[in-house]
Amino acid sequence: MTNKKKALIAGIIGAVLLGAIILYLSYLGLSPDSDRVDEVEKQANQYMEEHFQQDYEIIDTLYDNVDVYDTFSYAAIVELENDDRFKFLVFEHNETNELTDSYVAEHFEYELESVLQPLLNEAYGEDNVQELWLTYPKDAGQQLNLDHTNVTSVTEHDLKPVIRITLDRGQEDDDEEKLDQIISEIQDELNISGGHVTLSFNDSAIMFKDKDIKKEF
Repeated sequence: MTNKKKALIAGIIGAVLLGAIILYLSYLGLSPDSDRVDEVEKQANQYMEEHFQQDYEIIDTLYDNVDVYDTFSYAAIVELENDDRFKFLVFEHNETNELTDSYVAEHFEYELESVLQPLLNEAYGEDNVQELWLTYPKDAGQQLNLDHTNVTSVTEHDLKPVIRITLDRGQEDDDEEKLDQIISEIQDELNISGGHVTLSFNDSAIMFKDKDIKKEF
């Protein structure tokens, strides 16, 4: 075997090994740390015992490995018995390092979704609304000095939601006009001063897919 072939084979092997190492490190970065998960669940149990006088269950943990939320990396997902309206998070705040919960934010999200979902179903057709995802700042309770004992309606607070809607079809001519009308209606009904909405399309095109419609209001 010539030196040139040996060098080529060595280069290929090196590239494969490097790729394997990169994939492994990426996997480690995307996978939750089991010790951290155990710690989060333990902290959440202590927090719930101290702050909630209701039976509850920690049903899972959330590892935010893509930085969707800026307030935490790990959180316990909690469900209260006899209250199936929504689940909420217990987490250590990234800035304050204090344990807190997202009950107030989830309450606001539930209120917004209850108004928004019927409007979407009416405008685009229930079968076409593939997904509705929305969020308020998960530390809304801390920001507003509210908790599960004194939470009020979202209409009384100036918080800006982030909303993402996915339709299970391609874009139609009047989709943006309908979206503008929906935004106007939720602003009027819930006294929302502003926010961000993205309307996405799950079309089947391989090329030239429909672009998202994005609105700041």
